[in-house]
Amino acid sequence: MKYAEHIVPDYEGGEFSDLASAKEDASESLRELVGRAILSKQPDLPLAIEICDADGHLAAEVHIDTAIAQIARFSRDR
Repeated sequence: MKYAEHIVPDYEGGEFSDLASAKEDASESLRELVGRAILSKQPDLPLAIEICDADGHLAAEVHIDTAIAQIARFSRDR
């Protein structure tokens, strides 16, 4: 998880059948984390989740702008 001033690694990670599945899971997780941070008025919002391959190399990132758009759509559709 990337924040403005630091990175919090996830040493356990997860296994996914493909990159699209990993990005979808990361997007959902980031959306939930951003929502919780906003509701609890935390000053430090998560900005992105990095997705790495089995060797630890960066494969993709899911950014907060994606999570914010999803939160807005979810709220609007309720």
